[in-house]
Amino acid sequence: MFKKYSWVPVIILIIFFAVGLFMIKDYGASADEHIQIDSGHVIWKYLCRKFGREVPAALADTPDLHGFKNSYYGQAATFPTVLLEAICGFSLDSSTIIKIRHYWNFFCYYIGLSCFSAMILHMTRDGRLSGLWLLFQIMLPRIFGDIFYNDRDVMLISWMMIFIASFYLFLIRPGWFSSLFSAVAFGLAFNTRIFALALLIFPCLCFLCSPDKRKYLLFFVLAAFVVWFLLSPIAWDAPMHTIPETFKHFSKQQRYLDTNNKATALFFGKEFNETKLPWYYIPLYIIVTTPMVTLAFAMIGSFSGIMRGLRKREKKRALLDLGMLTILLTVPMIGILFHLTFYNGWRHFYFLLLPITWLGLEGFCLIWHLGKRLLQIAAVAALCFSFFLSASWIFFVHPYQSIYLSPVFRNHWIGQFNRDYWLLSTTECMKYLIENASDTVLNVVDKKAFIEYTVIGLPPQDRDRFHTMHHSSQPIPYEYLFYNYSGVTSNEMQYDYYVPIYAVERDGIKLAEIFQRSHNDEISASEIIDTIFSTINQKQASLMADDDYRTAWYGNAPGEIILRFNGAYELWSLEIFPADGSAGFQNVKASISSDGVLWTTLETKAKGSNGIGFSPIVTEWLKLESNTENSGIREILFYGIKNMDKS
Repeated sequence: MFKKYSWVPVIILIIFFAVGLFMIKDYGASADEHIQIDSGHVIWKYLCRKFGREVPAALADTPDLHGFKNSYYGQAATFPTVLLEAICGFSLDSSTIIKIRHYWNFFCYYIGLSCFSAMILHMTRDGRLSGLWLLFQIMLPRIFGDIFYNDRDVMLISWMMIFIASFYLFLIRPGWFSSLFSAVAFGLAFNTRIFALALLIFPCLCFLCSPDKRKYLLFFVLAAFVVWFLLSPIAWDAPMHTIPETFKHFSKQQRYLDTNNKATALFFGKEFNETKLPWYYIPLYIIVTTPMVTLAFAMIGSFSGIMRGLRKREKKRALLDLGMLTILLTVPMIGILFHLTFYNGWRHFYFLLLPITWLGLEGFCLIWHLGKRLLQIAAVAALCFSFFLSASWIFFVHPYQSIYLSPVFRNHWIGQFNRDYWLLSTTECMKYLIENASDTVLNVVDKKAFIEYTVIGLPPQDRDRFHTMHHSSQPIPYEYLFYNYSGVTSNEMQYDYYVPIYAVERDGIKLAEIFQRSHNDEISASEIIDTIFSTINQKQASLMADDDYRTAWYGNAPGEIILRFNGAYELWSLEIFPADGSAGFQNVKASISSDGVLWTTLETKAKGSNGIGFSPIVTEWLKLESNTENSGIREILFYGIKNMDKS
């Protein structure tokens, strides 16, 4: 039968494909991609050993599958990228691997959109409705950027769309082939995320309503289990044990192990432990991060779906309506009842956006079929306005679409939720330094920016310039400090010895910032120290003040260091840079003297990662006492004013 306006979804898909290819280059490596790359390598190593093949030299140090902490991550949907690596002998640079994975992620999502829109076109015989659903799904700002790099949560949406389209094919042409096709799609979705189990609602409803299809549905269940088993090497030894362990792993255990149960989530400006989130966390998060017009149409569509099911008309469409509505209502309820651990927003439940957009389309159809001209005009106007706002926002905040809040809530709550969890802003910070810093080596202190996760997306010549160290300790004075604002409500951070030089800001909130050492009032130890007296290892004491961070003084017991300056200096701070394998010089007690005999204890406070601050004092002698058992000092750096008059 002729389908009206069938060119509409084709045009939208072509435009989306072109826009996607244009924008994909702007997304660097995200927070979890290194984990997924490693997981793929672990499985390849396992397969080589399982089938008697030689393990590639590049994977020799890769962990074994059953000893790998992320062994429950399914890799079937993303495994083609690992196959490409294998063809190239695992010699591809990490930046190339990241690009390949981004293209593959986008391609899978694009295929999912194409299959689902084709299903709607076949079902409704109207390309305008198929195109409208595409706009509903594409104009979801919260996940727009994720389609390029989120190879778990959005990949699940991709295979959900493919599965539902294949199951619709089964409904109109029941048989062994269509049942097997659906089973393969389900197996891939289930391997991607265990939450794909929710898709079983569709064959269950069909089993209840269509006795003539039951033999094929039983075959589907068996084939789906076999497909999942074949795609999940972790299950080959104990398949029935793997499913509950996977659910336990991702619902609670994984996050507990990663964070020692100390991880927090920012929700409406309040900080919650991730294991103690309020019951309304998921439903409310969905509401504030989904376009309100889309939600409004979805609510109307829910009523439409229930009515269609009660009237028993358009059975195939009614089955999809009830299935989508059941998933949307029951999955969050299961999460609440079982106290699942939600983290990084609600990304593990992004697949709920598919039933929302489907029901949104049904809501529009209900309004349109009422035949009220004024209502039809209002519906079209509301959708056009909503799509315009979403498209504009996607463009202006690019590539940080994951911080989206609905305009209704944005003015009041922007910055009150986790921001750039994916660390894309860290890549922008790195590119800023690459283009503007003259340093051959870029020494960066990492404060929640997790540079090691994202630097893999840079070309080798840029990546090799970065040397990073966590903010808890600095062996040398690192020139730059990166900070990621996810998880805080503040828009301004301050760090001792550093000043801000560049910030990544979108929608009025900061996502990341670069700080540089100020070097103001900085005095090297060699400039002002005349003599160093140490109760331990006196022979090496001069190494604390030789301006050489490659050498160090070591002590093997608690002790004291006395510094005699070559004049009177006004000081208000100092930094002690620890030697490798030592605890530095911790819990320091500082005292001053005018003659090296009588000492006055200073009131001190911690500054930065290695610093000690105190009220400005003028002195010629400084004593540092520590109870550290394993001491080591590379250099001491002072802050103050030189050449004070002794009087």
